[in-house]
Amino acid sequence: MDWDEKPGDGRMPVMVDAGDHLLCAQVRGEGPTVVLECGGAGQGVGGAWGEDLEAALAERATVVTYDRAGVGRSTGSQARTVTEMADDLHRLLRGLHVDLHVELPVVLVGWSYGGLVTQLYAARHPDDVAGLVFVDPTVTGTPPGSALVRELSFLLASRLLRLRALFGGRNAQALRELAVTVAGMPHAMREVAEARQATGLPPVPIRVIAASLRPRMPKAHLEHMHADYRALAGQSPYGQVVTAQRSGHQIPFEQPEIIVQMVDEVLGLLPPSPREVS
Repeated sequence: MDWDEKPGDGRMPVMVDAGDHLLCAQVRGEGPTVVLECGGAGQGVGGAWGEDLEAALAERATVVTYDRAGVGRSTGSQARTVTEMADDLHRLLRGLHVDLHVELPVVLVGWSYGGLVTQLYAARHPDDVAGLVFVDPTVTGTPPGSALVRELSFLLASRLLRLRALFGGRNAQALRELAVTVAGMPHAMREVAEARQATGLPPVPIRVIAASLRPRMPKAHLEHMHADYRALAGQSPYGQVVTAQRSGHQIPFEQPEIIVQMVDEVLGLLPPSPREVS
């Protein structure tokens, strides 16, 4: 990808000091801040959400994407807990607020595993959150079935990803990074469920977008997913679950317009910023 020369203008990534490491971020557009937190691989810069979606959102807001620590162009080691990831995002946004005057609080959009990170962020830093949009998020808690089988299945999936990475190719690094995330998935799901139960999420506008076209799964698992989505939306009096009727899990690419619509709804429920009032 070709980058423009001016940092922070939406094309050239910027490096933000997060303490003992640097986080790579991209900022484009203007207005209220919408932060896109991507899935398990954690590489948000460079098209992880799709150019069409990012461009559409940048027409109505300041859009921030970033690579998590130890992933993509960010330095340091990959975080092993969702709490670490959420606090890292907090440091990133505080840095962007100071360096590039990115507005706080923000609307967080979490896709897949990113939904876990945004929930932890909202639970730990509620004053920095203006709204939440979850895009087919990873469920929290303990799904039905054998815990041992579940742990082994995630461990096997992680090892298979590492094996695929051995064959090289341009996706090798992303596969290795995803393997780390997958190995810790059971703990991450429990971690977020415990945080949600302990403190809850702030009473901000919430939209949960559920995919309609899914691979066949046991009825109990599907019911667990739907119950978690309803509980997530129920964290706020302004929460709602909607269905992406024409999409599977890849909603940002298969039905990006529904994400834009939900972000518009959340932005429409926000009070005017001091800049708008003045």
